[in-house]
Amino acid sequence: MSTLPGLVHKDNSYSKIQPINILSKKVETIMKVETVDIVNDFASQQISKTLLNQYESEEYRLSFLWHGFFVFVLGCIAPIFIPLYANPRGGLSAHTLGLMLGIFLICIGLTIPYAQFTKRRAELAFWLFVVSAYSGYTIQIFAAVFGLTQSFLVTARGYSGGLFWMEIAATVGLRLISVFTLAGCFIVLYSLRQAQVNSKSILSPLSTTKIQ
Repeated sequence: MSTLPGLVHKDNSYSKIQPINILSKKVETIMKVETVDIVNDFASQQISKTLLNQYESEEYRLSFLWHGFFVFVLGCIAPIFIPLYANPRGGLSAHTLGLMLGIFLICIGLTIPYAQFTKRRAELAFWLFVVSAYSGYTIQIFAAVFGLTQSFLVTARGYSGGLFWMEIAATVGLRLISVFTLAGCFIVLYSLRQAQVNSKSILSPLSTTKIQ
């Protein structure tokens, strides 16, 4: 009979230790989650220092949309004067080009919220695309009005061509526009890739830690 109290005492001590272990595990889990949250906040702050904030992103988006619709309208105006062009086919090409460039700028504007643009990259891409769009449309109108042929072999077939300096200016302008457009596209692709990589690197460890 004397051993019974001892046994009861051991069972009571075990029953007291078990809740303490459960509580310590809960505290440890909470501390892990809080630590991960702090790391996540710090990483987000470091990334957001050089990235566009919500207001700046919205401003660039609206600017791209406005210029896109404006270039689109210019493309719709171009065929009105087709009978007055020295090269009517060039005027029709300017109409098509204006529509395409306008839609392209609109598409770029719609990608702004989904990409991680730094302030420098966003400004550079904006000016590259906008200057390329207006310059390309202007050169095409210029070629249609004066009947340029050197860089417009398809639409200007059968025409004698314009002045030498006009042909050279149009050719150089088109080459620069191609370089500007490709550079802007690479900036957008890189920014979209960065958004994908950063979202995976930040969210994946958090989800696995919280599940554990």
